[in-house]
Parts: sequence; C-alpha cells; structure tokens
Amino acid sequence: MISIKSYQKKLISVLQRENSPALGRNIFCKSLYVFLFLKIIFLWPVLNDIITYLPFEFTLSLRNFIDAPIKLAQLDLHLFLILIGIIVLIALWVKVNYFTAALIFWLSFSVSRLTQPVANGSDQVLNLFLFISIFLSERPFLPATLKEGQKMISNSAWLLCQLQLMLIYLLSGYDKLISKSWRSGEAIYSIINLETYSNPWFVITLNKSIFTVMAWCVILFELSFPLLIGFKRFRVPILISGFLFHVGIIFLLNLPDFGIIMILSYILFMPY
Repeated sequence: MISIKSYQKKLISVLQRENSPALGRNIFCKSLYVFLFLKIIFLWPVLNDIITYLPFEFTLSLRNFIDAPIKLAQLDLHLFLILIGIIVLIALWVKVNYFTAALIFWLSFSVSRLTQPVANGSDQVLNLFLFISIFLSERPFLPATLKEGQKMISNSAWLLCQLQLMLIYLLSGYDKLISKSWRSGEAIYSIINLETYSNPWFVITLNKSIFTVMAWCVILFELSFPLLIGFKRFRVPILISGFLFHVGIIFLLNLPDFGIIMILSYILFMPY
C-alpha cells in the first residue's frame, strides 16, 4: 500500500511539474513535421499512380468529412501536396499549438489512407505521435485560469508518448519471442534475402548460427528497451544501441522512413 501511494505521489508530481521540457517538446513536434514534409516530397511521384490506378472509394457517411483532404487530392493532387507543404512550413515557423498540430495530424492521416497500398509501419508510428503531440502545445488557446490544467495535459501527453514508444518495443519483442521463425533465426535470413526490402548494395552471406544470434539480439533489445530506458544509468547505452539497430534497418532492409521515425522518437528520452 505504501509503495502504491508513493508511486501515486510521484506520478502526480510529474504531471504537475513545469511543462514537459519546452525544448524537448519543440524539437520532438517539429522533427515530426520535418519528417512528414520530406515524406511528402518522396511520395509525390508515387501518389499520382496510386490515385490513378487505386482510387480511394468514398461512401455517404460522416467519414466523408474526415476524408475531405483525400477528395481534394483526387481533384488536384499537386494543389493538395503544396497545401500540406505550406501548412507544415508555417507550423515549423510558429510555436506548437493546438490548431496547426491538429491540422497536420488530419492531413498526415489522410495521406496515409491515400497511400495505404505502399504504407508501412512508419505511417502508423508517425500518425500516433502526431495525434498525441496535439496536446503538447506551447501556446494553447486557453484562458490564464486554465493554465494549471494545460500543464497537466501537456505533461500527460509527453508521458503518453514515452509509454507508447515503450509499448511498441515491448509488443514487437513479445511477438518475435513467441515466433518459432524468429527464435531459430529463419526470420532474419528471410528478411535480409527478401527482394522487396533488401538493399542491393548490402549482400550478407552468413551461417545459420549467426542469424540465430542476430535474431536473439533483436528480441532481447526490444524486450529490454522498456525496462532499461527508465534508469538513467542505462538510458544512454540503450539509446545508442537503438540508434545502431535502426541504422541497420535503414541500410540492410532499405526502410529509411521506419528507421528514421523510430530514431526521432528517441527525442522523448533525451536529457534537457
């Protein structure tokens, strides 16, 4: 009972402290905006083909309003992408606020629905953090009497982002742990030799035991991340390990967007 009360007091103190590091919030939110901006640029040539050959189907429902940006994209793709670029540039220039953060999430979510045939895990992670970052506002449209509540909302959102990143690793590690192909190393071999994602510049020829060791290193890293990241003495080593892990994903699997968004999420645990 005493330990539970102590944890409750600690949680309340965290939520009532001065807003989650202003510098960290600013860097985290705007790094997501930059990532979205670059993603749009690289997707620009592909989007035209997707709209042409795999058009998004609309139905008569409330979802029509949610999917309104997609309708605009189908009417004029270039205007849609230019509009997103302008809004992202404005968001990078002004302080983080509810309006621009919510608007960017809406547009990013629409782009993900539009590009669903070529989407990967980076889209889900990006949209998850963009949604939570709405509540990390530096300049909220709230009266002074509600500042205390805003402080708790901001701190709760920052803590929720951290917990989400920990859960991503925990669930991914658990799924690999219960997978026979991962425990045997066959999954690593298949991934590295998969033509769809393999990088032709990196050809790896190893024996089975090495693939097994690599697979278990991945499993142990993903399971240990949420356990060790909370301790200051382990934080830097685990973040460095994660950085190298995702750099490997970028180059070996040719998945730069997923590797980059996961590295950017480490801003949540950087000291400020």
